Amino acid sequence: MELRTQLAIVAAVAVAWSAGRFVRVRSVLDGAADADRASLASLEGRVARDPADVRATRALLRRYYDQGMVRLVLDSARRAPASVQGDGAVSLVVARATEAMGDVRAAQGVVGGALSRCTAVPESLLEGAGCDVRTQTELAMESAALDRMVEWNVTPLSDPARASVAHEMATRPVRITARVP
Repeated sequence: MELRTQLAIVAAVAVAWSAGRFVRVRSVLDGAADADRASLASLEGRVARDPADVRATRALLRRYYDQGMVRLVLDSARRAPASVQGDGAVSLVVARATEAMGDVRAAQGVVGGALSRCTAVPESLLEGAGCDVRTQTELAMESAALDRMVEWNVTPLSDPARASVAHEMATRPVRITARVP
């Protein structure tokens, strides 16, 4: 009995392994993952050929921001069509770049506008408008950090330590405890 069980397990593993070699995995994120893996030059070319390509613009702006090219983020976003500029994910990167340049109040306005646009988008269109749950959460955290920086009258350029604390406080988890009298 024990030998039969072991042979059945080995056979099941062999069947699963061989079946896995013939299965093709389809990307769930469509072109978003392709844009994220593309080279910088390829993304620049895609955006130049089709300025309304939101996915390529999102990836390009994120890449510029991650590499510290905040001026290019702002210049590229200004040249984009209004439909791309209104995208929630694009607005998030623009707000972060604006904050990095030291203009906290302008960044606060960008985030506030993006949050307002995202709440006005029907639920079925949130993903396409760059207003998925993750982006809205990041926008809300950015808004909280910017609000605190405005309250403290600091910028990342004038007081990087306090600006960092503002971001830390915006992302810190909240614990709620019930006190029984």
